[in-house]
Amino acid sequence: MTTKLVDAIRALERDRFRAMVDGDGEALDALLSDDVFYVHTSGKRETKQQLIDAIVAGRRRYRQIEIQSQDVQLVGDTTCLVTGRALLEMETNNGGLVYPIIYIAVHAQENKRWRLLAWQATRCATET
Repeated sequence: MTTKLVDAIRALERDRFRAMVDGDGEALDALLSDDVFYVHTSGKRETKQQLIDAIVAGRRRYRQIEIQSQDVQLVGDTTCLVTGRALLEMETNNGGLVYPIIYIAVHAQENKRWRLLAWQATRCATET
């Protein structure tokens, strides 16, 4: 896989995380496939519109999403698999919440443009 493609996919991941923190529904609409399969650490699945609506309306408020590690693998000619670790900081009705996750993201080319097709995240155990 070319370095250029890896860099482009990593940039898309950063752009998506930034849009989630900023509550930027327009950017999320452009970055997510209309058929996205989005599963949160809670196991809740949302459609593209449900995810965007929750973020834009402030029902899901991300303060920061910090990528800690990330691997990108090309699968065929039009699909990339991203695996990684991140630290999420969210605002809840009871205050702030910070926790590490591991995730898998699938990006696919749609009309010559890369978009997120699937996301699955799992909360990591915290050390005590």
